[in-house]
This record gives sequence, C-alpha cells and structure tokens, in this order.
Amino acid sequence: MDKAKKIVKNIFFLFLGLITAAIFAFFFLSIFVNSSSVVEIPYLVGEDKNVALASLKELNLIPNLIGNGDKVLYTDPSAGTKVKEGHHVIVQLRNLEPMKVPDLIGLPLQVGEQFLLEYKIAYEKRYVITYSSEENEVVLDMFPEPGKSYSEEKLILYVGKYGGNN
Repeated sequence: MDKAKKIVKNIFFLFLGLITAAIFAFFFLSIFVNSSSVVEIPYLVGEDKNVALASLKELNLIPNLIGNGDKVLYTDPSAGTKVKEGHHVIVQLRNLEPMKVPDLIGLPLQVGEQFLLEYKIAYEKRYVITYSSEENEVVLDMFPEPGKSYSEEKLILYVGKYGGNN
C-alpha cells in the first residue's frame, strides 16, 4: 500500500512538472515570436530597382528579385500589406522601353492591369477558354505583340478563362 502511494505521488509530480514546463515554454515562445515589429509593404510599382531594394532593406524586409530589368513591375505581398520584419518580399523586375509594347504574357491579369493603369496604357480584355486551371486569369497573348512599337493604340489582352474538363 505504501509503495502504491509512492508511485501515485511520483506520477502526480511528473505530470505537474510536465504541465509547468509546457506553460513556461508557451510563454517563452510567445514572447520570442512576437518580438519583431510589424511593417507595411511600400508601394514600389514603377520604381527603380535600387530605390526599391533600399526601401525594403530600410524596413528590415528581405527582397527576392525575379526577372531582369530596372523597374519594379509588382511586389508580392502587395503594397499596404502588413508583415513582420524579416519577411521575404518578391520583387518582379522588367525593362521598360519607351514606346514599346510591354511583355505581360504569363503574368496574372491583376498584375498586368495594375501595370497598365500605372503607366496609363489603354487596354481591352478578351477571354479565351482554356482547359488548364493554371492559365485561369493569366495573360496568354497580346496584340500588338510585346516589343513592337507602341503608338498609344489600345492593347488587347487575351486572358485565360478556365472552362473545366470536357
């Protein structure tokens, strides 16, 4: 009987110790995780690559450059999004040649529209049925073709519209 009481007492203290350790770990982790500051992603569309990098580094954000070029096409997360310091920010770069049709093929429609609105380029959307869900709301083709001379006519964006499996 005395031995059974001792075993029960030891099991009780073991569980009490485990619960205390779990509570201590919870408080320690919650203080450690919440120690970084929250910052807002700046609006960088159209900015020079070096200005964008400096802006992000000043906010203790980590820029990941995609594409080649000198101008920012878009960022992910987008401007105004609140993130913790040390967060990675994707910066899509493109070269912008004056009076040339920009290459928006393969980009999400929302990104292409944001770019065209930023540079005040008139455009029209035409949906094309696609059977690939990855091509839904993606710019599949353009007229005039990217790189051609641009004389301020309206661009036509051919955008994928997922039609499901037939």
